[in-house]
Amino acid sequence: MNMGWISRVVDKTSTDAGDGCEFSGAIATGWDGCVVVRRSGASRHRAWRIDCACVKFCVEKDRKKYKVGLFDSRPGSWDNAVQVYSIDSEEGYVITNVSLGAGALPAGWDRGVGLKGPHCLWPWVGAGDAKITSYNCLKIQPSWMEDNPEINKLRIGELALAGTHNAGAWRFDTEISTISRDSFVLCQDRSIWAQLVHGIRYFDFRVAYYDFYPNEDDRIRPLVPLLKEIRAFLDNTKEIVFLDAHHFPIGFYEPDGSPIRSVHAGLIQLVQRELGPHLAYARDFSTGAGIRGPTVQSLLDADKRLLFSYVDNAIVSENNALWPILPHLWANTNSPTELFRYLDQAIASSPQANARSPLHSAMAQTTPTVLDILFLRGSLRENADAVNRNVTQRLATRWRHHANIVSSDFFLANDVVDLSIAISLERSRSPLL
Repeated sequence: MNMGWISRVVDKTSTDAGDGCEFSGAIATGWDGCVVVRRSGASRHRAWRIDCACVKFCVEKDRKKYKVGLFDSRPGSWDNAVQVYSIDSEEGYVITNVSLGAGALPAGWDRGVGLKGPHCLWPWVGAGDAKITSYNCLKIQPSWMEDNPEINKLRIGELALAGTHNAGAWRFDTEISTISRDSFVLCQDRSIWAQLVHGIRYFDFRVAYYDFYPNEDDRIRPLVPLLKEIRAFLDNTKEIVFLDAHHFPIGFYEPDGSPIRSVHAGLIQLVQRELGPHLAYARDFSTGAGIRGPTVQSLLDADKRLLFSYVDNAIVSENNALWPILPHLWANTNSPTELFRYLDQAIASSPQANARSPLHSAMAQTTPTVLDILFLRGSLRENADAVNRNVTQRLATRWRHHANIVSSDFFLANDVVDLSIAISLERSRSPLL
């Protein structure tokens, strides 16, 4: 299932697609249902009501004849709706027969560097009773850090960031395809460039070595083209990107577990070659235990906007460019219930006082078992569906004050990008900073 949320509803009088619903605890006296739209499947959309902080634009519980609709452009009248659906319960969803299509990037970003600011994709969603009282759109956020300079005083460990798990596993670099490969290997459905344009700022890479450096366990995609996409984005924006080499499944270690230093050195040289002008060397910034890291402003002032974390601290100790192991809050379960139980506790107790990295990533995805893969029980997309529908709500509530990075599979199935932006702004305005 190819899914995506629109979980914030915008006041009809708003003049900007990014204005309107604030995820502010100060105004969220009660977490009520807000109208959302989700992509589900190649030819379906879902309209949903979830708990979020959009109280100002939410449906009153005793309201009758409420409805939601999909629109080709900013909603103005129900007469212009592509589809309209009545809402007869406080929460739930409606599956539509409207296809998302290819999901081309707007404002010139499909062809290269486009216009700054948030830009809406098709479709829009409108909500109301006799009249449309609120609306929103799925959007790209290619320049959200530059658009919100208030966050520059935050340390990187104080940011809220959207990330992608197995970021490079979005399409095979071969036409060969099997059910098991498609179902249990691919974790994303957008390129690295598209992920950046949508607002993702943290990438969890898994790198294997086969006399060259493809990305992921199963020779999914060569690494260099992915790095070039990051380089092109950094060359043309003022955004900060976090790259995390967090797992080396093949080629980096001897059978006894000792690192093959020549292979590690080759990867580091490759990253330095492709991203060197943007690399923020850890030695030049605050990285000690218990420190939340450098401020966003200090990275901008130095014009070093790519932080490269590395999972092997023995290699980190030998290279001043590398940032130490970035803790992954990973439940290692195929149960969404167990996943959220674990993350609720892990995020609440993060960051750990002795953590060397100023960052931590909540890995908001389930992990299939060997039997799941062997008997083709479900798929990563289905698993992501079961998780992502709740990630936005969790980040808006229980994880709001402690989450740093929230990494997901098929990230368009949640609203972590927009919500992270709102939470980062909220933290920047805290009187404690």
